[in-house]
Amino acid sequence: MTRSRHVARAGILALVAGFTLVVVFSYSKPGARTEGARDPVAETLLKESGGKRDTMRFRDFQYDETRASEGRYRVRATEAVRFEEKGEKLFRLKDVVFESREGVGERVISVRAPRAEMTEGSRAFRIFDGVRIDGEETSLSAASFRYDPVHRLLASEGPVAALRGALVAHAASGKLGVQDGNLVLDGDAHLSGRSEGGRALDLVAPHVVVFRDGRLDATGGAVLKTDRFVLRSESVSRLAEPEGSRLRAATDAFLLVLPDGDQPPAALTAQGEILEVRIDASGQPSGLEADGGSANLARLDLGPAGASNASGTSGARRARAPHFTGRFENGRFRELTVPARLDSAESGRAGGPAGSGLRTLTAGFARVLFLPDGRSIETAVFENGVQLTDGKRAILTAPHGSLRGRDDTAVFSGEADVPARYHDERGTIAARSLSWNAREEQLDAAGAVKASYAPGSGPGRGGFLGGDGKNPFFSESDSLRLLSRKSSLVLTGSVRAWQNENVLRCGTLELDDAAKTMRATQKVQAFFRRETTPAKGTRTPTGGRPSETINAAGDVLIHREEERFVRLEGHATMTSGIFTMSSDVTDIRLSPDRTVEYTEARGAVVVEDRAQHRRGEGTKAIWRPETEAVTLEGSPATALDGKGNRSTGAVLTFRQKSSQVDVETDGSVPTETILKPEGS
Repeated sequence: MTRSRHVARAGILALVAGFTLVVVFSYSKPGARTEGARDPVAETLLKESGGKRDTMRFRDFQYDETRASEGRYRVRATEAVRFEEKGEKLFRLKDVVFESREGVGERVISVRAPRAEMTEGSRAFRIFDGVRIDGEETSLSAASFRYDPVHRLLASEGPVAALRGALVAHAASGKLGVQDGNLVLDGDAHLSGRSEGGRALDLVAPHVVVFRDGRLDATGGAVLKTDRFVLRSESVSRLAEPEGSRLRAATDAFLLVLPDGDQPPAALTAQGEILEVRIDASGQPSGLEADGGSANLARLDLGPAGASNASGTSGARRARAPHFTGRFENGRFRELTVPARLDSAESGRAGGPAGSGLRTLTAGFARVLFLPDGRSIETAVFENGVQLTDGKRAILTAPHGSLRGRDDTAVFSGEADVPARYHDERGTIAARSLSWNAREEQLDAAGAVKASYAPGSGPGRGGFLGGDGKNPFFSESDSLRLLSRKSSLVLTGSVRAWQNENVLRCGTLELDDAAKTMRATQKVQAFFRRETTPAKGTRTPTGGRPSETINAAGDVLIHREEERFVRLEGHATMTSGIFTMSSDVTDIRLSPDRTVEYTEARGAVVVEDRAQHRRGEGTKAIWRPETEAVTLEGSPATALDGKGNRSTGAVLTFRQKSSQVDVETDGSVPTETILKPEGS
């Protein structure tokens, strides 16, 4: 027993001593040089560590860090070596995966690269040899990146390519924030592909920031193109909205909306210091807001409209204002609102009236609704100092105005102390309201209408009621209708018209410039001057012939200028000098030298000589100023004087400035004279 125990004890001691020797001879202190690569892990990375011998080798390397100020991240690699260089302890990694987790929802950004390098204790690292970064909807790739843990930022060391949805981006460099998920592209950044609505999109700018929430900022001179519009500005921002997106362009912004479908080639353009464009879910423009800034005006240009209305094709339009908003419908411009100071222009149509050309409109407020073609006006409302011009030909001013494009009409209204006013080379019309119908070429004025017509133009271009036509023609009425196509003018309601001393009052006055006729109805009163044939040796103070006023009244007055003819119908009364004639119809024939050639009255004729207190009755009377006599016919004609003397006959002749009455007879009409004695 004793011998057996001794043998066993000796064997155990030998084993312990042998193991101790093995441990002693195999021990080396940490950081000692590696004799050689004993497996593939060390052999792969030793060359990358510069062949340094003081290394530590790792397989399935993993590094985790969590800090309140820098978030959580993890670095994993299939292989790693640790070595020292210039006093710093470095890690070189192979087949690297970097994961950053941020926020309550554990948002993850993943970085994959063939190689990485870390500095012990700094938490910063560099990844290279072709890097791919995946973060939610964005993927980013480049040759190498550096990670800044303080700012939680991955920054490329050269050109980058990014993929977000159906958009591809390229830039000279890029940065990705692991905390906020924002992507920054610098240097000739270019994004292209398809937007959320499926439409083509192309963006070029020196600096682009793509935010995690879909917002996008492009600065340094950005150009954004889609298949529906082009937006250019110093900076362009895109903000996602529930039903689409909003684009904001600032500093010298320009927008071109391209034609869509069967639209004509011309397009819509807008310019301003700031432009905001709303885009619907399908990528079509739905709204526009423009601001000109403190010193400039925003501008909107529309191409010519097609011949969708009776007035034919309209010219290109331009609107300028400090601020305006627009609304699109189905991708086409539908409504324009200008809250203050509109200044617009439209190119004139070919073949317009002489003097027409660029048409301009200014107003303090405007709202315009367009037809579905996006160019033709459906309705428009203008307020606060409206002024419309047609080249050098015509100008219209009014406090308020409205247009209806479907029926080609316009209405301009004034106020009690500021009427609507129209002026062209033919004259001026002022009224409470002015209405223009382009299809009928008809102008209607209503409410305290005052009009004037230049000499030799428009109605009355000849002598009004025998005037010389060398002076303006004026009118006042409750309403006025000017038919340009027919060259006619109709005034109604308390009409008063005059040219020099010639004055006409009536209920309705119609002037036909083509036929050179005038027709007045309803309680007609006319006052017009005639030159008389003076007695021998008689001269006026000015050396001309003397003149007197003809006062005519009736139910109807007709003036035919070519025939120098005036007719009074219905209760016709004419007074000239000492004679007054009343009848059913009175015709006045005017001589070329503005004298009255003769006057003929018919029907129930009554002639009065106020100087001699004589009165004549008959069926026909003729007054010839040259002979200074009135001839009265009847069956019989009767003459009475203030003394009660009475004469009858077939023809009675009254002599002016004489108490003599000549009585003539024929076989069918007897002659009779009754004289009362003096003093009876």
